[in-house]
Amino acid sequence: MLKINRIGRRIVFAFLIFGVTLVFVFGVILVIALQSFEANMLDDILYTELQEYQMQIKNAKTLGFPNSRMTIHTYITPFDEIDDMPVHVRDLTQGFHNVTYNDRYFRVLVEHIGETRFTVQFDETSIRQHGRDFVYMVWLCSIIILIIALVIGWKVSLRVINPIKQLVKQVSAFKHQPGESLDLSVFSDDEIGILAEKFQHHHEQLQQLLIREKEFASNVSHELRTPVTSISLAAELMSAKPNLSALEFGRIRRIQRAVDEISELIETFLMLAQIKNESNLFHDDCALMPIIRKVIEQQRVWLGDKPVEMIIEEKEPLKVKAPPGILSVLVANLVRNAFRYTNQGTVTVSTTTSQLIVTDTGAGINAAMQAQLSEHTVNDNSGNTDRARLGLSIVQRICERYGWTLSFNSAEGQGSQFTVLFF
Repeated sequence: MLKINRIGRRIVFAFLIFGVTLVFVFGVILVIALQSFEANMLDDILYTELQEYQMQIKNAKTLGFPNSRMTIHTYITPFDEIDDMPVHVRDLTQGFHNVTYNDRYFRVLVEHIGETRFTVQFDETSIRQHGRDFVYMVWLCSIIILIIALVIGWKVSLRVINPIKQLVKQVSAFKHQPGESLDLSVFSDDEIGILAEKFQHHHEQLQQLLIREKEFASNVSHELRTPVTSISLAAELMSAKPNLSALEFGRIRRIQRAVDEISELIETFLMLAQIKNESNLFHDDCALMPIIRKVIEQQRVWLGDKPVEMIIEEKEPLKVKAPPGILSVLVANLVRNAFRYTNQGTVTVSTTTSQLIVTDTGAGINAAMQAQLSEHTVNDNSGNTDRARLGLSIVQRICERYGWTLSFNSAEGQGSQFTVLFF
């Protein structure tokens, strides 16, 4: 849901950026246009006033305010009497000027005609105050526009995000109710509705695939169990015969071990094929140490007469939320590989509050297989390590299914250590 909220925030942010940019550009243009219009208007007024005075008083040389009005004052001064003019306009050159004097603002036009200096002054203090009020009004309107943009962006984001949230909610429900279907009626006939239809189509295909997989696993397990059971019973009957030679008894034991291993593989594949989200449905804590001891006794046959010491260390009690059968398969594959490929030394199985650690002093793992383990692609079926590869592949699949982490540390000829982190 965090990513969906980010999409909504991005939509609102986009509207906000658009609103800020639009308002800023519009406000700046409006203020600049106002100031330019004001300056041009005042310059036109001053120039018009000057032209009128020039026409009315062509030879005037009197200092003062002839025809002075409230906002416009005109000074007509000979050059030798300029020092008698007001200080704020005395030293101005010809042209237009902005002058501030006694906290008032003036627009001044100065022009020399013959021996006379014409100075027209316009008091624009009130105009500037109105201009500031206008700028404040522009920014106030800008803030209102930004608020409106935020509200519109929020509304639009809700209209866009709500269907996505509904789709995510319904798809997430598949995790706990795999057989459920999407309610397509809540989606409009748009891109999200099309996406929901595609999700539904793929979900139905996956459900059909799972059903076929379960049926296949059930049928195959039934077909395989019958001959395996027959072989197992035949081996038991043969081992019960009197006067068996050591060679014959050894061969029968090899048959029984092979039958036991095939039976374990059948049960493992059947369980892996049928489990669907059981990691979320199984809530009972299962103690791992009793399973470890039982598995070790079952797998001791792989040690035979090899000088290998078996060490069990329960550093801290470990309980895992998973079916005992799955835990048994996990431990059995790790222990079996350790027993099979350790000719001398030790095999240590230890637990902490969150980890299962299986360490051996056996043959170790070559670089090629380590690369496959790191990439989760244990698929090479060559050489004498077929069963080891298959066992590690099963362990990887179980860990992936339940969200556990499998790590290893191994050097060829120096042994291996496998660690399963449960939480």
